Amino acid sequence: MRGFRTAYLAATPWLLGTAICTSFALIAPAAAQTTTGSIRGIVSSDGKPVAGGEVSARNLATGATRRAAIGAGGRYALSGLQPGSYEIDYKASDGASTRQQVTIGVGQVATLNAQVQTAAAAAESQPATSSGSNIVVTAAQLVETRTSEIATNVSTRQIENLPQSSRNFLNFADLAPGVRSSNSETRKTFSSGGVSQGRDGESLAAPQVNVFIDGVSLKSNVQQGGLVGQDSSRGNPFPQAAVQEFRVLSSNFKAEYEDAGTSVITAITKSGGNDFHGEAFGFYQDAGLRAKDYFQKKNDLAEPAYKRKQYGASLGGPIIKDKLFFFAAYEGNDEDRAQNVLIGQADPANLARFGQYQGSFLSPFREDLGFAKLSWQAGDSDRIELAGSIRKEKEIAGFGGQVAYDGASVNRNKVYTGNLRWTHDKGDFLNEASVDWLYYGFTPSPLNPDMVGQDYEGVIRLGGGSTAQKVVQKGLTFRDAATFSNVDFLGGSHVIKVGAKLSLQDYEVTNQLNFNPVFNYRISASQGLDYSFPAEARLGTGNPTVEAKNTQIGLFVQDDWEVDDHLTVNLGLRWDYETNAKNNNYETSPAAIEALRSLETQLAGQPGNIFRADDYISTGNNRKPYWKAFQPRVGLSYDIKGDQSTVLFAGYGRYFDRTLFRNAAEEALLDQYEVRTFFFSRDGLPRNGQPTIQWNDAYLSRDGLQGLIDSGIAPNGELRVIRNDTRPPSTDQFSVGIRQKVGVLRTSLSYTHIKAKDQVGYTPLNRSTTPNANGFYDTIVVPGYGTVVGLTQARASKYDGIFLTIDKPYSKSSPWSLNLAYTMAFSKERGYSFNFDFPRVEEQPYRPNAGNERHRVVLSGMVDLPWGIQASSLMQWGSGQPYLVTDQSAGEGVNQIIASTGKTKDFRQVDLRLTKTVALGGGKEIQLIAEAFNIFNRANFGGYDGFIPYPVNDPDGNPNFGTPNSLAGPPRSFQFGARFRF
Repeated sequence: MRGFRTAYLAATPWLLGTAICTSFALIAPAAAQTTTGSIRGIVSSDGKPVAGGEVSARNLATGATRRAAIGAGGRYALSGLQPGSYEIDYKASDGASTRQQVTIGVGQVATLNAQVQTAAAAAESQPATSSGSNIVVTAAQLVETRTSEIATNVSTRQIENLPQSSRNFLNFADLAPGVRSSNSETRKTFSSGGVSQGRDGESLAAPQVNVFIDGVSLKSNVQQGGLVGQDSSRGNPFPQAAVQEFRVLSSNFKAEYEDAGTSVITAITKSGGNDFHGEAFGFYQDAGLRAKDYFQKKNDLAEPAYKRKQYGASLGGPIIKDKLFFFAAYEGNDEDRAQNVLIGQADPANLARFGQYQGSFLSPFREDLGFAKLSWQAGDSDRIELAGSIRKEKEIAGFGGQVAYDGASVNRNKVYTGNLRWTHDKGDFLNEASVDWLYYGFTPSPLNPDMVGQDYEGVIRLGGGSTAQKVVQKGLTFRDAATFSNVDFLGGSHVIKVGAKLSLQDYEVTNQLNFNPVFNYRISASQGLDYSFPAEARLGTGNPTVEAKNTQIGLFVQDDWEVDDHLTVNLGLRWDYETNAKNNNYETSPAAIEALRSLETQLAGQPGNIFRADDYISTGNNRKPYWKAFQPRVGLSYDIKGDQSTVLFAGYGRYFDRTLFRNAAEEALLDQYEVRTFFFSRDGLPRNGQPTIQWNDAYLSRDGLQGLIDSGIAPNGELRVIRNDTRPPSTDQFSVGIRQKVGVLRTSLSYTHIKAKDQVGYTPLNRSTTPNANGFYDTIVVPGYGTVVGLTQARASKYDGIFLTIDKPYSKSSPWSLNLAYTMAFSKERGYSFNFDFPRVEEQPYRPNAGNERHRVVLSGMVDLPWGIQASSLMQWGSGQPYLVTDQSAGEGVNQIIASTGKTKDFRQVDLRLTKTVALGGGKEIQLIAEAFNIFNRANFGGYDGFIPYPVNDPDGNPNFGTPNSLAGPPRSFQFGARFRF
């Protein structure tokens, strides 16, 4: 590693030198598009562009002012505007002027043209209005039209007023076409583009998304879930009370956006201003406000106890007027839900033996979220912000169904962030820079680690949990981005942005898999098995921890070129680099090398064999970092009439994600920490050709199994390896569409194609290259290991989507809104996370995956009613995510077909909120809120039995095929709350 870094510094001193120098200078936020907005346009007088002058934008909340010169052709560009409301003053060099109030959203590059008049002319005419079709002189929300990005802005009004049960702002990603939030209560993230589309995410491939909050990336580089803290958690990533607004980029985002193969969310937080503002709120729900769900009614079960309290407060205002401001927010979530434990095969014998373990047991969840920010307007040209957030949660989970309460785990989740930003602007130059820090720690552990696990197959699982983990990701990231506006060359006007990123990452993965042994029991007269002794046991031993350091570097350049009043061209190039994404210092052990060499020898000469041991053997210096992550991004838009009423757009881009470090970590873990499987019998004779150990009650403990290992009586474990040339997964995205204004409605129709390659999966390596007569690949025995499993990147996917949006924004003059997002999707995939029946992934056909939901509609809106009442609704309909089917009707092994082809019931959910606002005077008000979720009590199913057995093994087939076994959403439930504001 040291040699590589020395060589790299020698080869490219300008790169690291620039990044490090700007870092130590502490110049503030990452890329303007992720935290700010921009306004561009043409200033005219009497129908002709003005020659010279100035445009200024005054923030109505803080009084801060940005200025830009009016350049050639009357063009101007205001970059780096903090999202919010502004008073825009246009002053031509001859004294002609006009003024408007508008609101700009995060990430938007809006077009705002203006007509200026002299004082004499203004006195003889009506007050000036903008020639841009989307602006009125009432601080109206600007609408971005001349962009090649497919993006959706979610406003403060929508976040605060649409119905939502959990206060997770990511749920509103559903308002964007092509994006859907997870229905899993324990992996609350979002996905897009059909890439690695599992119903609850996947254990190996994150959904290739990223979330920025004030420019701080919450990307998980180690754990699944896409975002830090969102794997195996029912918590929220950030206090919703602190989120001002956010932007969902569904496709073709620009070069400044990083580490995402499919979609990005960029959010900004609230800030203090010259007036004090704040709120306090509380929401309550309990079992009496929830209907029984489908399975509780079907099985005649009592409804489990349930109680949830969500509460919080925020406060912002001035410390020094026009100069120094503060904002702080806190949210708490106290949730107590009961899980029912029910034994399977509840015959009299099992009830007598295990009945005492049945019942309803409490699963408490506690979460605390906090955020604080200081904003200092250091001068006319400089703004400095210091912010930090905290997330802490604890839950007792992992039991219920056929897992007794003793098997529960205590899950602890911590995420801390800090961010220092400095924005400097001077006319047409803007510099934004930041240093941010992130800590993520996830530590699930058994509630009863001293009780060995005992799993009675199909009946109940007793004893303590088997596995403890500790996953830590720490990052210190420096960024700098410089924007040059009104650059005039090749005709038209350019806004050019260049940026750099340097991120120092520390990773730790501890996975004590089966450190607490699990003994499996089953009844089989033909195999001499009963509950008097276990059929097998599993125990993990060795060093369970892998640590590594990684440096991430990113560079980008983006040119947004307004060629003329009609054509805008977006040209960008991004390059990303990581020094240690693959645990480069890892050295394959001698035992593993012997096994791989033996495997290469045995496979030599088999038809189609491509296995080479050297592709997987790491010497500690032969894993070279991937340096080819160049990502061109090109887009254009054409405003047909020049008035933003009809705009054509198209774009293409390449996007690299991250290869989760856990893939490399588990290679080392499974080499230094083995899980042994012991097979037991009453007499010690072989069973199904598998040697067994004669059972002794002394083995029923960790020490007892360890004694077998020490005496050399233990089977071999798994060898897992990754290729030395493993690359980060990537996508190529292409889109084309049209935006059309129809009266008060803004509509958009687009098509997008996403091709994903180099996705992560695993396949058995110690298998023959051709299947046997029964459709299975024969196992090849290697010394020291039972199985050899290798990472494959032959996994790939293809996605085609048609997106339609219709938006009518809310305004005081027209107090209702309507937002429709429709998605038609065709999604298919080659390969899966584990490909044990089809080890030659590259030869598999593309088959539908869970992203292949043909139709999906999300409709939201709100309306002001008499007597201070507002009604809002969020309605979702989907034709149904297909479920996974394993079809063995034509045989087992390679003869079976595995694909997401199961036809589900369509998904329907209608949520409603009613808010009564009572004015208290002096700018104070109280809101009484009633919400109903899934008001028609639709049973929306999340999973089905998808197994079709081989007729030779089961002539009667599977009578439960197509039977639902889980839910994707709540039963009808109500929630009540109150909010005080000032």
